[in-house]
Amino acid sequence: MIKMHKDHPWIHYALLIFGVLCISWSAILVKIAGISGFGSAFYRMFFGMVGIIPVWLYFKKPITDLKGVKVAIVCGILFACDIALWNTSIMLSKASISTLLANLAPVWVGLGSLLFLKQKPTRIFWIGTAISILGVSIIVGIQQVMGANLNLGNMLAIAASMFYGAYLITVRKGRNSLDTFSFTTISMVSSTVVLGLICLFTSTPVWGFSAGSWAALITLGLVPQVLGWLAINQALGHIPPTIASVSLLSQSVFTALFSIPVLGEMLLLHEVVGAVVVLAGIYLVNKRK
Repeated sequence: MIKMHKDHPWIHYALLIFGVLCISWSAILVKIAGISGFGSAFYRMFFGMVGIIPVWLYFKKPITDLKGVKVAIVCGILFACDIALWNTSIMLSKASISTLLANLAPVWVGLGSLLFLKQKPTRIFWIGTAISILGVSIIVGIQQVMGANLNLGNMLAIAASMFYGAYLITVRKGRNSLDTFSFTTISMVSSTVVLGLICLFTSTPVWGFSAGSWAALITLGLVPQVLGWLAINQALGHIPPTIASVSLLSQSVFTALFSIPVLGEMLLLHEVVGAVVVLAGIYLVNKRK
């Protein structure tokens, strides 16, 4: 593991960017896999767990802080709930509207930091967050957003954003006492168990897929989950969650760009404008750093 020197905070931001690039492939790989949302969520965590455990055993450090272990388990549960609710919202509502509502996470992170971490977000944070959410709205289409009715799918997407925000805040606490590999491995095992139980109780099919689907699921577990979240969890130990949560909004921009060569989905003018607005909001939030 690279030793992160406190005098070089840019390394943590570089890791955050790398992690965002990795998780930006999530939606594309889920679409390629073409199976149920619960199934793809479970295998994302399962293959991620299979990939991370050997690495964790190699770099394993003594775990003496049981509180940190408990925090990692809680983070795994929060992340599993986020994925489960998010996938369900996609099935019950328009994907574009669910995407916008799920990107409310920075708002909950700001409120949570104020209430639980006693960190008051700056005015520029709220301005940058509002601009970024406006950019996401432009990407999915303002008319679709304004004309949406708050149905069950929408409410589940909002709930998913709350779990995501809670995850980002809780990670900061857990990463203070555990190394990145231990924290990520424990949280992945926790998520896998929770999602496995969800698939069991909902009778979700978990086998009988094509070779292409299995390849997409394995890649989903190894690239976005292992590489992506290892990098992000390392960065979250040093970057305030309010900053990181808004930076993670850029995932939607990179997903759109990667979809052009992989899925043949060309960007429309309003999507390009929205992407620029999202990046402008992220720049404002990170400007002082």
